[in-house]
Amino acid sequence: MTTSNKIGSVYTGIMTLYFTVSGLSVLSDIPAKLARIDLQALNSDGEISFILIYCGLMVGIAAAMLILWRHSQSWFHSAILATTIVASFILFRIVGSIMVGSLSDAQAGFLFTEITELAIGCTILWKCNPNRV
Repeated sequence: MTTSNKIGSVYTGIMTLYFTVSGLSVLSDIPAKLARIDLQALNSDGEISFILIYCGLMVGIAAAMLILWRHSQSWFHSAILATTIVASFILFRIVGSIMVGSLSDAQAGFLFTEITELAIGCTILWKCNPNRV
C-alpha cells in the first residue's frame, strides 16, 4: 500500500468513526445533547424524532462510507462523500446563521471544526487521488 493510500485510508477511517461516534453519542444522554444545541423535545415523540434524524443521518453517512469503501476497494469515494457532507454542514450552518442573524460561540466552534475537517479532506483528496497522473 502506497503512502497516499495509507493517508487516504486513515482519513476515511477517522471520518467514518467520527460520524458513527457523533451519531451514537446522542443515545447516552438525549436531553443533554438537545440542551447543548439549545433545543427541547416537548415529549417522547420529539426525542424519538431527534434520535431518528440525528443518529440516522450520522450513522447512515458512516454506513454509506463503509459500503462505498468496500464496494470500490478504495478510500477515495468514501472520502468524497465525507468532504461533501462536511461542506454541506458548513454551507447550511452559515445559511442558518444568516437567517437568524447571529453566529453563537457554539456554532462558531462547530464551524471552525468543520472547516478544518473540510480543508484536511480536500487536501488529501487532491494530493492522494489514486486517479491523479
